[in-house]
Amino acid sequence: MARQAEQNRGVAQWVENKAIEERKATLNAVNKISTEERLTELYRQSVNSSGVRIVPGDKLGIHHRVANYWQEKPFNVLAAMGVPAVAWIFYGRSGQAHLQTQMKVMHTRVMGQFSVIAMLLGLMGFKEYMDRNGKFITEEDANTRVIEMHQVREQLKLRLQHEKDVQDANAQELAIAHAADVAAGRVSTINKHKKPHSKKPDSKNHKNKKNKETTITAHANATTDAISA
Repeated sequence: MARQAEQNRGVAQWVENKAIEERKATLNAVNKISTEERLTELYRQSVNSSGVRIVPGDKLGIHHRVANYWQEKPFNVLAAMGVPAVAWIFYGRSGQAHLQTQMKVMHTRVMGQFSVIAMLLGLMGFKEYMDRNGKFITEEDANTRVIEMHQVREQLKLRLQHEKDVQDANAQELAIAHAADVAAGRVSTINKHKKPHSKKPDSKNHKNKKNKETTITAHANATTDAISA
């Protein structure tokens, strides 16, 4: 019974730990999705505020394309409109036989200059309007820009992670090399300061040697005294 109760407690604990892990994983996934959604919204707001006007769909209308071209190349539009206008003015004056050629050219120049200046003012005004409100892009183009921003962010994260891994690896190699150098220096220091063991003299032999020297000294003194007597 005790074994069965212990097994039941183990199973209950495992189930509880599993449930906690699943809740954490779910919470992390929800947080990640929420973060991705916020980033997507921020990127979309950045695209909207970058000087563009988003048109629903995946294609621009003819008037949208004309307006974009008008904004990007106003002088090309001016040339395309001015040259036919001046030619039409000259052609209209050529039907008047009572006018001389010089008068026809002068009329064409005056009226042509007026027409071109009026067109230029109109074109520049429309270009200013487009610059202030932004060019037209499709919703698909806007989504593509958002995806590109996500890709740039992921690439930046991968590059930063790679640089961090390289730095950690270099730091680990330096730590290992430093530890090896410290160990080698400690061994050499111990060998350098290690003193050889001196052999202690035998006390018994030392004592015998001392007694022998004393006997010899006494015998020499006795001999000296005998000679002196």
